[in-house]
Amino acid sequence: MYREEKAELKDVDLILDFKLDVIFSSAEVASMEKSEMEKLVNYTEEEIRENIDKYKLVYDNEILVAAYLVDDYADGKIIDLIYVVIDKRQNGIGSYILNNIIEENYQSLYAWINKENEIIMHMLKTHNFIIEEESDYKYLMKCSNDKIENTDIKIKLFKNEVEKLSKKYGIDYKLECEIK
Repeated sequence: MYREEKAELKDVDLILDFKLDVIFSSAEVASMEKSEMEKLVNYTEEEIRENIDKYKLVYDNEILVAAYLVDDYADGKIIDLIYVVIDKRQNGIGSYILNNIIEENYQSLYAWINKENEIIMHMLKTHNFIIEEESDYKYLMKCSNDKIENTDIKIKLFKNEVEKLSKKYGIDYKLECEIK
């Protein structure tokens, strides 16, 4: 149904437009001085350029419908951006992306959400996100992402790391674990 591609440097301006649409819809940013807004725009563009390979673009056939970014954060991953093109909203694209993020990750997931963004709040709550922290304008929401297969994935990753270290340092080891 949908196709995902990694973003490239040529997509920086597009992603910047998406992120700024989200950023400037916040009451927190609306109250900033113009010079602070300019700094925020410059910082956002720099952040996008540095992390462009982590952004994903979502297409429906050949039409761009969304972009998103999941990055490392605390003990898991943070959903930094899910942006659905305005005329494609309310078609389940955001839920599709969120379901894939949850399915593809075995760690806790986090998202900072503007308090006034009730649509995203509702979507996250229906996907088992809870409010972890609160600031004046935002909530930090967390999904523990507790799936049975996550334990198996963590064990396999740990076992791979132990094998790499044992080879690197010439250490004999015996790691016994049973994966059901």
